[in-house]
Amino acid sequence: MKNTNPKTSQLEHSKAKVELYGRYLSIYLNILHRAGFVKRIFLFDLFCGEGIYENDAKGSPIIALDCIRHHFFSNNNSVPNITIWFNDNGMSEIEGGVYKVDRVQKMGSKIYRPDNVKVEFYKENYEDIYPKAIDLVSKTRDAKGLFFIDPFGYKAIKPDDIRKMLQGGETEVFLWLPIAHMYRFADSAVRSGFPGSEPLRLFLNELFGKSIPDFQSPYDFIEQLEARFRVFLKDLKIFVDTFILERDASNVYSLFFFTSNIRGYAKMLESKWSVDPSRGRGHSVEKTMSLFDETELSGYPSKLWAFLDSAEYRTNAELYLFGLENGFLPKHTNDILKKNKSKFEVVGLDGKPVRGYYIEYNSERRVAFRLTKQE
Repeated sequence: MKNTNPKTSQLEHSKAKVELYGRYLSIYLNILHRAGFVKRIFLFDLFCGEGIYENDAKGSPIIALDCIRHHFFSNNNSVPNITIWFNDNGMSEIEGGVYKVDRVQKMGSKIYRPDNVKVEFYKENYEDIYPKAIDLVSKTRDAKGLFFIDPFGYKAIKPDDIRKMLQGGETEVFLWLPIAHMYRFADSAVRSGFPGSEPLRLFLNELFGKSIPDFQSPYDFIEQLEARFRVFLKDLKIFVDTFILERDASNVYSLFFFTSNIRGYAKMLESKWSVDPSRGRGHSVEKTMSLFDETELSGYPSKLWAFLDSAEYRTNAELYLFGLENGFLPKHTNDILKKNKSKFEVVGLDGKPVRGYYIEYNSERRVAFRLTKQE
């Protein structure tokens, strides 16, 4: 019988999870390597797991080390200065009497590591180690940090933890949550309580205060959490995005990605669309085909026209940001515009001829889009 224990074998939705992490990490390293002001990168994997599972699938620590090795050999034997913390205080479900992090250390030692990549291994409680990680980044000059938070459950996680990680403006956070389980017990945890419900109640109260809504589905739960995280972190000017991982109808998980860097946010969207080319939304074991593309299904074209109609004109920079905030890349916005050229006009704010839409990161051209009056 095939082993489907998620503690010992990495299931398909979890493979998609670490694939997304690996793709983003590769982009992250490339960008920061070329940014001369960044002197050190910190990677904190605070629930690092088994490393490699019984079905030979790679966990996040091995994916990270593979990314660094590949970056080194693809960039003339060079890589940024990196410090990695792998932490997990749990015992292995695969090897009796062995800590998970000790398995990671043993497996990781077989992967080539450049001399300027420092790896440290810990067996601490999450609550004890994450403040130390925050402190290290804040006290290191010209540093960037990436937190990977993937607990088996959610009881240790508090929204304020994420806030503290992001406060310095130099960090990004991946947070994975078991959405279906949280959704299933959210109402009873808040309204009446039951043994073991306190962490979920506190999590929801911290985000929503006393105005906790009724959640209609796991997907509505994700959308409501995403919206409230945006409000919760608004003063820090944080972008929030999600990626859904669906094993089956009763097993729905989600990545929550947090960053204050618009370019990092755009690169996360690119990573999502590379993992899910048809929707850019998530991974499902049961894939279904649609006659419509995701922009139509999401109502993005209507949102785009409404956005254009809400002002005298919109700039290319505004359309770039609007697309990202709705989960779409510049190419999706461009496609909608190209299909509806009669709906708008575009002029150069510098008085020069316009030969495109210039919806891209830090475009050198400034152009304005204005809806035309329809007969």
